[in-house]
Amino acid sequence: MPMSARHFIAMFLVAAACGQPEPEAPLPQNQPLRIIAGSQSPLRSQSVLRLGANCPPMEAFSFRVTDPDLQDTIRASWFIDPNERYVPGPLQPVFSGNPGTTVAGSTDRVVRSPSSLRVGLLPFADGLRHRVEVVVTDGDFVETTSADPVTGEPLSFLDVTRSPVRTASGQTVPIEAFRDDTVWFVEVSTTPCL
Repeated sequence: MPMSARHFIAMFLVAAACGQPEPEAPLPQNQPLRIIAGSQSPLRSQSVLRLGANCPPMEAFSFRVTDPDLQDTIRASWFIDPNERYVPGPLQPVFSGNPGTTVAGSTDRVVRSPSSLRVGLLPFADGLRHRVEVVVTDGDFVETTSADPVTGEPLSFLDVTRSPVRTASGQTVPIEAFRDDTVWFVEVSTTPCL
C-alpha cells in the first residue's frame, strides 16, 4: 500500500519528536527580600526602653519585610551590640526571631522580636546607648570561617546560604540567598515607673 506524503510527514514528525529530549524547565530564581523603609517599630526617635518595675510592657521591635517569593521562609537573627562579623558570643548575644507573619494578599510580612530579647536587654541598663540590630534572610544563617587578610588568623562571620536545587536533568544549581538588616539605637532603663 503506497504511503502518502502526508502520512510520511506525520510519521517523520512523530519519530523526530520521540528522539528529542524534553525542554528543561527554567532554572529556579530567587528574588531579593527587602525591609520596608519606615516600617520599624518602635520609632527610632523612641530611644529609651523602660524595663523597670511597674513600667508598661516593652513593645516588641517589629518591621515589615517584602519578598516577591511567597514560598520563602524569612528567618531573623536579633543582636545587641553585634561585632562587625555578627558572630554571637558571651558579650554579643543573638536571639532567633519568628519567620514573619504574612500580610494577606501581599508579599509583605511582619517580623517581631522574640520575647527573649527583652530579658537580653536587661544587662545593658548602663546609661549608654546600645545597638539593637536584626538581620533577615530568605535562606539559612551559617557561620563561615575565613582567614584574616593581615594576620592569617581564622575569623568567623555570619553568612546566609540556600540549598542548591536539582533540575529535572539531574544538574545541581546554586540558588542565591539574600539578606537585609535594620537597626535601633536605644538606652535601656530599669528605673521603676510610677
